[in-house]
Amino acid sequence: MNQNSSDYHQMVQTSLAANNIDKAASICTDGLTKYPSDAQLWSDLSQISIRTGQNKMAINAILKAIDCEPNNVWHVFQLAGCYLQLQVFRPAIRALDSASDLLNVHSNAQQWNKYGELRYMANQLDLAVLAHSNALKIEPDSLSSRNQLAALLRFKGDISGAEKLHREVIELEPNNYQACYSLSQLRRFKTSDAPIKLLERCQQQLEPGDNGHIMLHYAIGKIYEDIGNYHQAFDHYSQGAAIKRQQRPYNISQDVGLMKTVLEFSDAQPALNPSPTETHEQTPIFIVGLPRTGTTLVERILASHSKVVSGGELNAFPMALLEAGGKPIAAGLEGLDQNLVKSLTPKTLKDLASRYLQLANNYVNEAPIFVDKLPYNFLYCGLILHAFPHAKIVHVNRNPFDAALSNFKMLFDRGYEYSYCLKDTADFIAAYSQLMLQWKSRFPEQIYSIEYEHLVSSQEQQTRELLAFCQLDWDPECLNFHQNNSVSQTASASQVREPIYSRSVDLWRKFETQLTPLMDIFAKHGIKPNDNKD
Repeated sequence: MNQNSSDYHQMVQTSLAANNIDKAASICTDGLTKYPSDAQLWSDLSQISIRTGQNKMAINAILKAIDCEPNNVWHVFQLAGCYLQLQVFRPAIRALDSASDLLNVHSNAQQWNKYGELRYMANQLDLAVLAHSNALKIEPDSLSSRNQLAALLRFKGDISGAEKLHREVIELEPNNYQACYSLSQLRRFKTSDAPIKLLERCQQQLEPGDNGHIMLHYAIGKIYEDIGNYHQAFDHYSQGAAIKRQQRPYNISQDVGLMKTVLEFSDAQPALNPSPTETHEQTPIFIVGLPRTGTTLVERILASHSKVVSGGELNAFPMALLEAGGKPIAAGLEGLDQNLVKSLTPKTLKDLASRYLQLANNYVNEAPIFVDKLPYNFLYCGLILHAFPHAKIVHVNRNPFDAALSNFKMLFDRGYEYSYCLKDTADFIAAYSQLMLQWKSRFPEQIYSIEYEHLVSSQEQQTRELLAFCQLDWDPECLNFHQNNSVSQTASASQVREPIYSRSVDLWRKFETQLTPLMDIFAKHGIKPNDNKD
């Protein structure tokens, strides 16, 4: 058959969509043999290479595409995307800088939006805001530009600006469930301004099997909770969780097995004997615990200290672990399994520190003291301390009933699959609690526990003790964390703008009648109401 280059490109993309990488590679190679100057085929080869872990080939192929079509900004975007996926930020930013020159000459809204997405991935939020604003100027009715810009404004603390944009999206497209969900998460609503009708109208307009119903159930549940209708709130949370669980089957034995394997591997390492000479120029403070239990609050308190920089929820340690176990970063958190942990050696564990800092410095810019607030790092406490004997680990502990409820009513972007079933949530929290007890028994001086309930009731005393553990001088600004203008990209991005509050303490009692299954499982683990043990 006589096929032109576009035919080859289409066949490659069809094969990639079917996840048939070998076929895509064969077609692409054949196409490049006949059309060695076709930029799109070189771009295809870059996509194939990044998916097969051939990182150098991925970069070289997209550079070849740029040589063939130097004015095609999409190739430059792909180059930046490759670097970002490989967590190499400086060349990614250089690529984006060159893309900006092309955008000034030839630009449309789609290009500006992509540029904004990449600037966001490169941790350049101000430039991302500017990009999506430019896209909106070109296409004033763009829904995607509004949603993306609104998300960034929320991270930056402009809640009213974000709400205005989300409401505009819903007015233009009433069945836009992403905007409805995002709107619900912006703030606590009152009965007088609760957008229940907007959300229910969106729900009615969606097809019965549409995945958007998951977001809408969580959104409506959150609004009902805001106005005190806890029965209907829990009903919607449960419906959303049930649909989510159907999509993502979960086996808790895998998580429990991983906890056991990590603990055993850590125990097999030589005992910690930190030497003053074995220090790094940077000292990370790891904040760990369950999600939605006050980890962001503690992060903001520490980040308000004049000597501390926050990296937010860094994936740097899990990514460094992946590489240490011989897997590419692209494998994601799902690649962190028992077999990978068993493949680690004392040498790879020691090498983790330098690789971790390389990855973390994309966000903390070589700050001497920085915060890494990835809650799930609780799993790796022993590995962290073997890699960083002088690191500080702050464990945020919360009443297990409140922790379970907070997890159950949260729709996570990824991970935490246990949270969509009350039984699994109870079993997971019990296993997590036991693991933290084990870590504390092994590293009593390196792991500091702070009780969420104590923090909100005795803010200054708890803050002073926290800073003392971190070997930081007293800084009164830590009490004014809510006035910190730095970006927060967590699910608590809105709450951290408020002064400390206690309304979430014992919140589970508002849902007590619906939480009977949770209480029964907790009872089997010996966890009773108001227990708050470390």
